[in-house]
Amino acid sequence: MTFFDSLGLIQYPIWLVLILMLVQIVRATIDLFRPGAPAASLRIHSILVLGALAACLGVLGSLIGAWMAADLISQVNEVSSSLIWSGIQVTMGSSVVGFVILGFASVSWLALQYAAARRQTAVQARAGDAR
Repeated sequence: MTFFDSLGLIQYPIWLVLILMLVQIVRATIDLFRPGAPAASLRIHSILVLGALAACLGVLGSLIGAWMAADLISQVNEVSSSLIWSGIQVTMGSSVVGFVILGFASVSWLALQYAAARRQTAVQARAGDAR
């Protein structure tokens, strides 16, 4: 079983959130570097929200994996470690992916916030020089 297979069904919403987050990062970056475009603070904040959503989906995957492991244990008389591990993999994998996405979103959010603040400062300085 590969790592991606071990994520279970929760992987699809997690990947969707990742794609949406990457699209927002690209759009916010383009807005920051396009002359005359307004600062897209709402778009920048949505990156962090999507990262938090990915972490929540990872925790949901953990709960699903624990449920699967408990269900498998209750169905058989003799419990093998490979049987338990199949449920534990879903638990660990989805949490790791969710929190990695949250970490990436947090760093991206911080960098874009910094770039937006610098841009705003530069615009204000130019407006002050024009007077």
